[in-house]
Amino acid sequence: MLAFAFAHSMDLLRELDLECVRRALETAPRDRQLFLNLHPTTLKGGGVEEVLALAKASGRAPQELVFELVEHGPDQESEVIGAMAMLRRAGYGLALDDFGEGASNLRRLLQLRPDYLKLDRWFVNHADRDPDRRAVVRATAQLGRELRIQVVAEGVRSAALMELVHSAGINLVQCYRFIPNGLHDPLAENEGEPEVDEVLNPALPGSPMLNLMDSLEERSLDALPFGVIQLAPDGTILQYNRYEEDLARRKASDVIGKNFFTEVAPCTDVREFAGRFHEGVGARELHASFDYVFAFSPPKKVKVTLYYSSTTDTCWVFIQA
Repeated sequence: MLAFAFAHSMDLLRELDLECVRRALETAPRDRQLFLNLHPTTLKGGGVEEVLALAKASGRAPQELVFELVEHGPDQESEVIGAMAMLRRAGYGLALDDFGEGASNLRRLLQLRPDYLKLDRWFVNHADRDPDRRAVVRATAQLGRELRIQVVAEGVRSAALMELVHSAGINLVQCYRFIPNGLHDPLAENEGEPEVDEVLNPALPGSPMLNLMDSLEERSLDALPFGVIQLAPDGTILQYNRYEEDLARRKASDVIGKNFFTEVAPCTDVREFAGRFHEGVGARELHASFDYVFAFSPPKKVKVTLYYSSTTDTCWVFIQA
């Protein structure tokens, strides 16, 4: 995620995306179907020809590969859809990623007619406790049946969610740190590599993520595996990512523009939390981590990191459950 954010700032997004495709084709196991993400920028301006060349050079049969169109803005939509159509004519499978998020909407679904529809993880997370999200899961499953498209549920993190999506009629899932009994993790042999959380950990001194926070788009913030809140110097909430929505069970639309310490989380209006924030903002220097207990029901013990950005004169609050 950080690499793509940096590549975007250097106008090297296509180069990085193509390198990821090439490496995946070289190293992924060959005894199973391979799904490959494609950023729409890569497909524009004839880039689809480069993708086709890489796929052909890999020696993999077209039926072994599925290209996923990741979520993006609606600009040059017809060109992107046309490029995906070229991949289909070449015999490759297609998937629409992050359905329900941003531009991944019903219109694109009908234009692309993918083989797989991947329901965005935000709708799946906590669907076992949220009847509204549960309704979306069931409606998407029904839509897939009607259009004869296989639905994949993203973000299945527990046996309860696995049972829920299966009862809705969804038989394909994408898991993160949840391996159902009887299944083997094909990447388990990659032991020794740093965990993603360690690489992205904002509490670590010199964490590369801290220097990129101000340039990350909303989608990138939502992809982080911990809560993220951006505060103005007076404590007003400017951004509030999806993980934090799930953790606090409060929608971003309900809290943005409100004061975090006095209106949203008054349990933090103490010296240990708000005091550190105000002192750091006043000094224009802050990078502190500490354990804290939020007054949720039931209470939730978390690790909090406060980081002041002199570039934007705002403070980032990271909450790791």
